[in-house]
Amino acid sequence: MKIRKPVFVLISLFIASFAIIGMLAFLSKDTTEKKNGFSRRLLSPSIKVLKTTSFPVRVGWLLGMQKGKLYFQGVSPYEVICTNSQLDSFSTIKLSVPPDPKLSSGFRMYLNGSQLYLSYPNIPKIIVCNLEKGTTDDYTMPKYYSKDANIATNQFIVRIKDRVSQSHRFAKFDLNKTDSVAEDHFSDNKIIGGFQTDGILNFDTTTKQACYSYYYQNGFICMDTNLNLTLRARTIDTITHREVKVVKVARSLTMSQPPQFVNLAGYVYSGKLLLQSMLKADNEYELDFTENSVIDIYSLKNGDYKGSFYIPAYKGKKAHQFQVIDQKLYALYGKTVVLYDLGFIGDL
Repeated sequence: MKIRKPVFVLISLFIASFAIIGMLAFLSKDTTEKKNGFSRRLLSPSIKVLKTTSFPVRVGWLLGMQKGKLYFQGVSPYEVICTNSQLDSFSTIKLSVPPDPKLSSGFRMYLNGSQLYLSYPNIPKIIVCNLEKGTTDDYTMPKYYSKDANIATNQFIVRIKDRVSQSHRFAKFDLNKTDSVAEDHFSDNKIIGGFQTDGILNFDTTTKQACYSYYYQNGFICMDTNLNLTLRARTIDTITHREVKVVKVARSLTMSQPPQFVNLAGYVYSGKLLLQSMLKADNEYELDFTENSVIDIYSLKNGDYKGSFYIPAYKGKKAHQFQVIDQKLYALYGKTVVLYDLGFIGDL
């Protein structure tokens, strides 16, 4: 009897451990299979790597291509990084920007022909560097802005805050006419603070439209260069609204707790919006969604969903920025740039 009792206890513990493991597996399965109410259509099982190159410095943004050369924004406002389309070279171009501690952070570069623009929303200022002549011009903006997109030579569409309503709207800046600022007539002035409608602004040179995609809700809008609304579209996910809690600190409004992202990064190419989604579709495997950056493609003409593809992680890290040029995707991973073949995008 004394011998059987320990055996019985061991058997009971063994059975109980299996029951606990089974319960944990069930709970884990229930969590990972949470439905978001939409499906994706994968255009390609994987995109082909054409080239991988690591530079001696971190590259933050791909600015574009000019005369066969690719230009990247780095961490310094006093230089721009240059290479060829195949990533076979590396050089830096020094900019004739006067040293100023205020210029060290918070800037975004834009390339338009030989003109390189350094945009500082918080100063607010735009510095124009002519890469061919080596000249520099400063323009003080009449209003502070939070988002910007270069739409033509010396012209920008920006997102500004209305002082009276504390809401946000879009405006058009012409550096040659800074005393005249045109504003849109479609933004909702009842949304205080503008956090619910925060997002990313891009300009598509093919359709001549500025595209604004939202961080915390589905959908995007397009406008022409005269700030007329041309498209209001929904994305395939079902999150129409994220609760954003706002508190007042001194004279400013801020978010008390950032909501979960619905969409993270959006970029435009040849009449299409490439939008990085942060929500898993019901027909996706958890591992595929977790280990890749999922990109949904939409038409800027009618808002139609065209399909999706994955940008793979590189050495365990996801791309922090990407851009498409000539049906090739350049993905940035810190100091490393990976070139992918995106030939299928031309058929969409």
